[in-house]
Amino acid sequence: MDYTDFYLGSVTVAGALTGLLFVALSVAQGREDGKTSVEHQAVAGTAFTALVDSLWISLVALLPGTSGIPTANLLLGFLGVTSTAGLAVRLFRARAGEQFTHRWPVLLLLILATYVWQVVVGFTVTGKQAALSAGSTFVLVFFAIGIARSWELLGMRGGGLLDLLVSLGEGRRHEKAGANDASAGPSADR
Repeated sequence: MDYTDFYLGSVTVAGALTGLLFVALSVAQGREDGKTSVEHQAVAGTAFTALVDSLWISLVALLPGTSGIPTANLLLGFLGVTSTAGLAVRLFRARAGEQFTHRWPVLLLLILATYVWQVVVGFTVTGKQAALSAGSTFVLVFFAIGIARSWELLGMRGGGLLDLLVSLGEGRRHEKAGANDASAGPSADR
């Protein structure tokens, strides 16, 4: 199977999306007068890293003669693991000073797991065809991550399964807090 057309298209898309991400970040930063929350920086960082990952895998796949995709998966996976872990540490440290959504730990763990998967595939894939297939899978997965995280930068929520689960969890937490307040209320009056 020939992946040349796929990788040519994905290079174009990845370049365009990365450029649009820079435009969106500059517009959003101008609106906020340069005050960006740590969570906003983490969303931007994960979107950028995912789109750059797709771009570089596609570029490496288009190199003539050799299949450097396993090496690219390995290097880009390690880059993704370290940058995502660094963002998670920054968010964890800043959680006392800022109010974050309840989604960030779940999302960062999923993104981190994806980069770990990329590293494992970089070590284990054999053969040019298998490398091209694995590379195309990661391009698609990282496009999805990059686009979803970019969507969040615009203040949008996806409305997907994760949003539903988080909103249900938040609703239960509010119900319990309301029940605790109601039970504590009359005893405080006595």
